[in-house]
Amino acid sequence: MDLNNKTADAEKQPQKESSKKKDRKRWRLSISAVFSIGAAMLLALIGGSMLLYVSDATNRQTTVIMRETGALIVERGLEVVEDFFRNEERMGLLAAEVLSDPLIYNAPVALREQLISILSRQTNIKRISYTFPTGRRISVQLDHASQPVQQMMVMPPNEQDMEVGNHRWAPPYYDEGIGETFMQFAVYIRNPVDNTISKLTLDYPISLLGQLMARIKWRASQIPFILYGRDQVLASSEQAFLSFKPSKAKPIPLISDLQDTPLSNIWSENANRRSLNTNYKAHIDTTTHGTYLYLYDDLRNGNRFPIIIGSYVLASEFSVPFENLHKIFVAATAFLAVGVLLMFLIGRRLAGPFVALGTQANAIRKLNMEGLSALPRSRLKEVDQANQAFNSAGVALSAFSRYVPKDLVRVLLEREFEGLNSTELREMTILFSDIAGFTGVASKLTAEETTSLLNTHFQELADCISHTHGTIDKYIGDGCMAFWGAPETMENHAQAAIDAVHLIAQRLETELKNEEGATEKPRLRIGVHTGTVVVGNIGAIERMNYTVVGDAVNVAARLQELGKTVDPDARVIALASNATVDHLRDKSHTKHLGDYQLRGREEAVDVYRIV
Repeated sequence: MDLNNKTADAEKQPQKESSKKKDRKRWRLSISAVFSIGAAMLLALIGGSMLLYVSDATNRQTTVIMRETGALIVERGLEVVEDFFRNEERMGLLAAEVLSDPLIYNAPVALREQLISILSRQTNIKRISYTFPTGRRISVQLDHASQPVQQMMVMPPNEQDMEVGNHRWAPPYYDEGIGETFMQFAVYIRNPVDNTISKLTLDYPISLLGQLMARIKWRASQIPFILYGRDQVLASSEQAFLSFKPSKAKPIPLISDLQDTPLSNIWSENANRRSLNTNYKAHIDTTTHGTYLYLYDDLRNGNRFPIIIGSYVLASEFSVPFENLHKIFVAATAFLAVGVLLMFLIGRRLAGPFVALGTQANAIRKLNMEGLSALPRSRLKEVDQANQAFNSAGVALSAFSRYVPKDLVRVLLEREFEGLNSTELREMTILFSDIAGFTGVASKLTAEETTSLLNTHFQELADCISHTHGTIDKYIGDGCMAFWGAPETMENHAQAAIDAVHLIAQRLETELKNEEGATEKPRLRIGVHTGTVVVGNIGAIERMNYTVVGDAVNVAARLQELGKTVDPDARVIALASNATVDHLRDKSHTKHLGDYQLRGREEAVDVYRIV
């Protein structure tokens, strides 16, 4: 035995085992997953990226259109309302300039009153009033009032009024006599003659702002509005505003009074609200009435009350140009989903031959030769070559496993055929069997019948030995040699060998009972012994045999021969040494025969009969 070889193999073994453990821990993907899922994910990634890009571009373009269109809407509203106030302010200042002229101021009062009445008829003024420095106020009312001219005494204007500004707009008020809400423009006049202060007020019905809605509106779903501050509505085309009944306490409606309109939600803060980055104020919000784009800005002028002008539009109007693109996007998504599915199925189809190859390889690795089937031909050249080569390898390995113990082949495959030259000392149990009287039986049979008898007998032995994890070493004529405890280590190898003996005896007894002519069947002798032997690959480099050698092997063979002396007429007799019986858990089924001097041994062997 080459001890240097054995030592070198022993030193390499821990390193090889460590390498194998690391290799087993590596995460691996099945080729089916790579082909099917990988191809599908690649298509999904490419197609999805394109669709996301198109979707993002569409959203950005829609936002740009909203921003640019909103700017036009807001600028239009500011322009229309600014134009209205500017014209009325110009007319009021013109009237104040006329009335402050020294010639007019020194004219008779009747003439001045007549001039005021004439000026009032040239504008949108509903009522014009002039307050003298003495506190006397003359009011001229249009619309064919029953008393078009009224006079009364009021608080005269003073220097404090001039300090605020010579002209300004007052908040809206409700006139109970007329039953209408007005906004008032006041101009303070310093009289050039005596430096006293008089006041000219022009009253405009709030409904004039409502007439501006038609000029501001230029989109189908656009609803323009004018707010006084943030909470009150000066003008709107909503029916809820038009139906509002004003009063002295509430001359114009609050936004909260228009509950059934999108305008009531303009200042609502919620998760759906999204502001737009613009030079004016704009945001998108989803309400119970739909998703609206709110566009608004302040009408900036220090002489006026706070005014916000804006509109709200259905957000869907801006996406109309992109509806077809959206439909294409949906269709493309559907096609992409179908494409991903097809790629998945095609991937699985392409992976089929490789999966079958892997299944067959796994069967070979487990030496499941019975479940091995030939791989089919393939139209793919490389796959077809691999299948045919694998089929040939499977046939060769199947034949190899018939001549070499399967357990040994399995161990060689697991160790990748390493350590073929190594041997070791190991305690094992060895079994020898032999057919007694086989020569006489075989003489009455043809060659084919003799072969059939031996094959049947050896198959029965192989089944029982394999069932107890034993290894058949070789067939010797009509005899068989087997061992337990190698190539894989077994702690209970003696018990396993005795269990195999009982299985063999039960199998033969059953056959003798069931078959006719049982008395002519050959008898079987078995010898079992446990001891230390040399086990491993023994032979030449060109051909080796995995076997066991040593004195224990000779003792097992001699115990089998002893059976013909102990009970020559027994159908089945199995003898075991005390070295084997001492390892058994239950010795009740053994019969102690005493010491026997075996051929070729100086020391007697304590023998037991197992069967």
